[in-house]
Amino acid sequence: MFVFIVEIIKIAIQFIADLLSGELPGYFYIWCGVFLVYAFIYACLEMRTRLTAAELAESFFLECASHLAGWIIGILAARVSVYLIEDGISQQHKLALYKIGLLLLISYDFSAIFSSVTNKAFAQRNIAEICAFIVGMTATYLLFMLCRDSILQGLILSQTYVVTLSILSGIFTLLYKISLRSAGAPKNSQL
Repeated sequence: MFVFIVEIIKIAIQFIADLLSGELPGYFYIWCGVFLVYAFIYACLEMRTRLTAAELAESFFLECASHLAGWIIGILAARVSVYLIEDGISQQHKLALYKIGLLLLISYDFSAIFSSVTNKAFAQRNIAEICAFIVGMTATYLLFMLCRDSILQGLILSQTYVVTLSILSGIFTLLYKISLRSAGAPKNSQL
C-alpha cells in the first residue's frame, strides 16, 4: 500500500512540474484555460444565491483543485490500465499518459454535467444510475475515437485498452451519480 501511495505522489509531482515548466504541447495549456473558465462558471452557478467574494474564490479554488486531481487520477488510471492490458498502448511515455488522462478528464466532465442536468429527470434511481454509467462509458469511447487523429496522433491504442478505460470512466460517472443522489437525499428529507 505504501508503494502505491508513493507512486501516486511521484506521478502527481512529476505531472505538476511538467505542467508548470511550460514545455508541454500548447493544447495542454489551452485545455487548462478551458478548465479554468469551466471552474469559474461552475463556481458562479453554485454560488448564485449567496455570491460573496470569499465563497466564490473558495469554490473556484476547490473546482480547480478537483480538476487537477481528476487529471492526475486519469493519468493513474491510464498507467494502471497499461499494466492490466498487455500491448494496450504503443508508446508508454509520460506525454502519452498525460494525453489519455486529459481525455478521461474531458469525458468525466461531460458525464458529470449530464448527470447533474438529469439528476431530477429520472424518478427511478436504478434507471438514472444505469444511464450515468452508459453515458460515461460511451462518452469516453467516442472521445477516444474522435481524438485519434488529433490529440492521440502517433499513439496506437488497442481496442481492449480503450474499452477498459471506457468502463473505468463509466464506473467513475456512476459513483458521481450516486454521490449526487446521496448529497440530495438529506435536502429532500428536510423538505
